[in-house]
Amino acid sequence: MKISQRVFVSFDELCPYQCKHCYTYGIKREKIRTAEEIVDSISNDRFDIIYVSQKNDNFSNPIKGLNLCRMLFDRYNCNLFIITRNVFNDDEFKELEKLRLDMRNTNKQIFIAISLNSIDSIGVCEDVRKVPTPKERIDFIKKLADRAFMPMLMLRPVFPNNIIPIDECLRIIDRTYQYVSCVVSSGLGINSDILDRLGMKEDDFSYNTTQEYLQGAIDCEIKFINVDYEIDKIRQKCQALKVPMFEHSMPALNYIVETLI
Repeated sequence: MKISQRVFVSFDELCPYQCKHCYTYGIKREKIRTAEEIVDSISNDRFDIIYVSQKNDNFSNPIKGLNLCRMLFDRYNCNLFIITRNVFNDDEFKELEKLRLDMRNTNKQIFIAISLNSIDSIGVCEDVRKVPTPKERIDFIKKLADRAFMPMLMLRPVFPNNIIPIDECLRIIDRTYQYVSCVVSSGLGINSDILDRLGMKEDDFSYNTTQEYLQGAIDCEIKFINVDYEIDKIRQKCQALKVPMFEHSMPALNYIVETLI
């Protein structure tokens, strides 16, 4: 099985986590659709995986997000990809396991990525009152691995070392490499709104003009900060620990499909 075509679905409400670096504030929302309308919205598209990710963290309310996943699978019998900063309690985890079992019975997979990009400096980009702590997310990665979910570490966005020390990213890898299938890491994308929320200025950074980490997920203008040094350090750490590292999610998913499943 090769994953080559994806489609994004998402609830339309603004994300309650309100992360400062988030690009989703710039996505247009013409109406708040029902779950049924969201499922119907991709009926004419071609895809072999559905990313349940785009306008917010669809699993800030895990049961609501998992219900959407269930509806998508029942309708399209398709692979699903979850990306979240959240952790699930025992009841929510049981629902996830039920969905995985039903999907496996039709040779489909549910892939899960946990987002985390810093430890001590998490408040630079996240509201620490609203999201699980780095430790809670790392513990959730371990729980997913213990149940054979092959979680992915979504180590992004990477900030310049003078803002979030690259050592924090390397420490995250040290604490998770035994439990993750792979690491996906990429740089910070900014626009004027993101800079305002971060309290930073455009001329504080240099930029990469050829990278597009969020292709297909955004419809607002984003510039990507040059973090080549930081990404290289992450790559070296992953190579030393023999954990695969990617800068885009699609190759990561295909690595899991072709190598681990």
